[in-house]
Amino acid sequence: MHSLAIHQLSVLIEQEDHQAPTEPFSIGQAHQIMRFHVACRAKRCPRKAAALQVLVDAGRVVASTTKPR
Repeated sequence: MHSLAIHQLSVLIEQEDHQAPTEPFSIGQAHQIMRFHVACRAKRCPRKAAALQVLVDAGRVVASTTKPR
């Protein structure tokens, strides 16, 4: 199994990995979180939502208005 797939599976299993951060992510951290939480929906995963917001605020991502987060 690919190491990213293994990590993604562990992320899905470990619910604390989905909690919102206590401090804002850096842009680099936000990119990493987005990769690790690729299978998550931002509206159901506070951690991915926080990372997405950092990237939107930094102008790195334009949030879709037609697809669910």
